[in-house]
Amino acid sequence: MGEVLRLPPPAQAQLMASPPDLANFAQNLAIRRELARQAEADGLQNDPATAVALRAARDQVLAEVALARAEGPPPDPAALERLARNQYDAAPEKFSTPEQVRVSHILIHAKACDAEAHAREVLALARQPGADFAALAREKSDDPATAARGGDLGFFSRGKMAAAFENAAFALKQPGELSDVVRTEFGYHIIRLEERKPASRQPFEAVRDSLVKGLAEGESRTRRRQVIDKLNAGLELDREAIEALVAARRPAAKAN
Repeated sequence: MGEVLRLPPPAQAQLMASPPDLANFAQNLAIRRELARQAEADGLQNDPATAVALRAARDQVLAEVALARAEGPPPDPAALERLARNQYDAAPEKFSTPEQVRVSHILIHAKACDAEAHAREVLALARQPGADFAALAREKSDDPATAARGGDLGFFSRGKMAAAFENAAFALKQPGELSDVVRTEFGYHIIRLEERKPASRQPFEAVRDSLVKGLAEGESRTRRRQVIDKLNAGLELDREAIEALVAARRPAAKAN
């Protein structure tokens, strides 16, 4: 089925692995071909607008084939992998995840009555043996978005939170450890460490395929651009004719 072979390889594989999808594809193709046959039988291809659209579709297909041929053979896989390794080694920060912490917090709004004193009372409750921090957050926190999930803020790295909050959060060492009351523009926070994730770097094997794919696509774009630039260099547009056509249609556009 030629239409299937025109699809990108991943789409081909997905289609061929699913008989219902392949049957639906074949049915749609058959319907399209029958409609085209009926249109030809009725002479619709001779309509001026249809003829222009057919020429444009033909030109597009042929231009794509010409560009594909101009690309030449695909790049050597071994060479692409070497380039991918060089890219990986040259920019380690792109493949690294900084240290992260996951914390929960209880917020007391600064505008609340005796806000700091109230925050310290809540901290004392949180420090009691067997205290349920999540339950306290649901009951006491003025941050409704996180209170509903026990104060959980999820994982974040440095540079994502208010400086005072961030410094206090990253200073905590062991899960379950509580900060002192921390003042930010949002109010007074009590922070509890849930988890820490050390800084890490993805292994080359985990990113090799995406790097190789990106390099191959970049090479393809470069080759195609070279062909198009060469053609552009040899083309001369009739600017006067273009301006005359635009000017001729301008009154009609205003009238509409």
